[in-house]
Amino acid sequence: MLELIRRYPLGFALAVLLHLLIVLLMVFGLDWLNPPEPRKPVQVVQARLVDASQLQQAARKKQQEEEKRRQAELERKRRLEEKRRREAEAKRKAALEQKKKQEAERKRKLEQERRKKLEAERRRREEARKKAEAERQRKLALQKKREAEKKRQLELERKRKLEEKKRREAEARRKEEARRKAEAERRRKEAAREAELAAQFQAEREARERASVIAAIKRQVESSWLRPPSASDRNLEAKVRVRVNESGAVLLVKVIKSSGNGAFDRSVVTAVYKAEPLPMPKSPRLRQEFRDFTFIFKPTSQ
Repeated sequence: MLELIRRYPLGFALAVLLHLLIVLLMVFGLDWLNPPEPRKPVQVVQARLVDASQLQQAARKKQQEEEKRRQAELERKRRLEEKRRREAEAKRKAALEQKKKQEAERKRKLEQERRKKLEAERRRREEARKKAEAERQRKLALQKKREAEKKRQLELERKRKLEEKKRREAEARRKEEARRKAEAERRRKEAAREAELAAQFQAEREARERASVIAAIKRQVESSWLRPPSASDRNLEAKVRVRVNESGAVLLVKVIKSSGNGAFDRSVVTAVYKAEPLPMPKSPRLRQEFRDFTFIFKPTSQ
């Protein structure tokens, strides 16, 4: 207790003074300071004595806070020093790295200069070698040219004689070829005339057979046709497309140009189907042609 009083005399004096003041206020009141007023309910002030242990705890708490502030300051200084040390280390490393780069650049330039000198020396030697080789090639070429000229003259003479021989042989072949061509042209013209006559004869025969078959088909269809009551006009006609097989059996009938009378058109289609098998030509080519043909149906009777 005495130790606390010696360490905190001012605090102890203030605590004692505060306690005395509270006791006086409780005993005498504050009537002598204020004018008389209506009596009010007295509010009891709860006073709490501060003993030495509380003062000691407050002092210890303050000391701990001071210690924390001192530790925090030390930590801040330590971190600042660490930051400065890292920055100095980074600068040192950067300077060292820059020095290494400069040294490497210097060595690179020296190596580049050395290579340039070596390359220049190699080129000089290569140029000298090329010049010597060119001179040797020139002399060799001159010698070859002379030999080639001699050979060329001999070859020209040989070719002239050979060309003359070939010319005479070619002339003989040309005359023989002309004779053969003339003979072939004569035979071709004769064959063409014969073929033309044969084709004309065949065309005339096929035309007669085609007309005969068409007429037979029309007659056969007309014999199977029945005029509808609404088709009283004698001038009605319809263009019909017919598809048949090899034996003349009807596969398809289609009116491709109507007569204008629907009943008439349908009667024509019916008559074509009733007329099968239709007449077919004997010629194989015409039979293929008549697999799909058209004709105009215009009745001549009824």
